Amino acid sequence: MEESFTQNWYPNLADYPPVSNESDFIPNNHSDFYAVAFDTNGKLGWKSDKIIDPDGDPGYDGAYIIEVLSENTDEHYLGYLKSMNIPYIFAGKETIDVNLALFKLKKLFGIEKLLLEGGSILNGSFQRANAVDELSLVVAPVIADGNSKPLFTNGTVCDFTLTKSQTQNDVLILNYKKSD
Repeated sequence: MEESFTQNWYPNLADYPPVSNESDFIPNNHSDFYAVAFDTNGKLGWKSDKIIDPDGDPGYDGAYIIEVLSENTDEHYLGYLKSMNIPYIFAGKETIDVNLALFKLKKLFGIEKLLLEGGSILNGSFQRANAVDELSLVVAPVIADGNSKPLFTNGTVCDFTLTKSQTQNDVLILNYKKSD
């Protein structure tokens, strides 16, 4: 999200009053279209409470932002989020507890399903928490370089069953469901 949506911008936190990390912040801008940012220590600089996608991608553009944070997040960053009317929830002291985050997202926002696009570290966290029930893989004729990351960092063994396969423009698209 940092590169794609905040363009690596970050606010001057000295401009915002500190806010205690004692409770979640849930303003009244509820929606049914969210982008959930798992931002452990508050590193994302938003310029709006909604995703503004320069390409107008209907999968993102206009989605209200929710920040999932640890309790270690700087209190000035909390003040910044509050001033932007961006909801945030705490899901752990130093790291994010995926199951607690999912519980709160469902209870507070009615979110029952997430599309993970966070990279190997976030994917690995969800997989270790047994919170990945579907995989959609795209196999393209591209060779990765030495800096490429795995799909799941520190993942555990888990079986999936192929439910659908198709090809489009020399690309193989595979859909899997978690095996029981």
